[in-house]
Amino acid sequence: MRPEYVFIAFVLVLMLSGCAQQNEPMTQEKAVNFVKEQMQTDYPGAKTEVIDVKPQDGSWKITSKVIYGANTPCPNLSIVAYEYPAFGFVQRQENNITLNCQLLSCKGIANCTLGMPEEAIIASHKLNNISEINSFIDSFGYSNIRVDASSYDSYFERKTNTTYLFVWILNWNSPKANYSIRLILNQTGGKVLEKFVE
Repeated sequence: MRPEYVFIAFVLVLMLSGCAQQNEPMTQEKAVNFVKEQMQTDYPGAKTEVIDVKPQDGSWKITSKVIYGANTPCPNLSIVAYEYPAFGFVQRQENNITLNCQLLSCKGIANCTLGMPEEAIIASHKLNNISEINSFIDSFGYSNIRVDASSYDSYFERKTNTTYLFVWILNWNSPKANYSIRLILNQTGGKVLEKFVE
């Protein structure tokens, strides 16, 4: 066989194998991994987390959290949605939930339900005038404070012998402090129910 025919046959085999790979269905796992990689480029320095994946019109709708300043007193939280592969890596939707220490998701809503830790963190000091939290911020500064928030449908507090329903537990810490502050925050309305300096 002549060398040019061997070369042409080789090129045809490569093209056909490439076409076969392109026609493979996009699995959920592949789509999610592609979007996770893209989010690292789109949102450098942010904490990203896929929170929902649904099939949609032959594609995957992948909804994610994007957080700048995670676990700080003023985290910026956005929810972004991709439809991959139909629209590639173009976000189909982006909603700012918190921004510049404001609860955008609760503007104009009385008794707003706080569904995300970042909302609870901001509510704990912006919707409540807690002198211990204000002093903590003044003493140690925003950049030296870590706030962790966990939600509970039912939470028993030993110190008060009380069970609280649908609450956030927030722990305010600083490496510069020899104490921490723990808050029990109502999920609806964001009111601080109890505070403990520990």
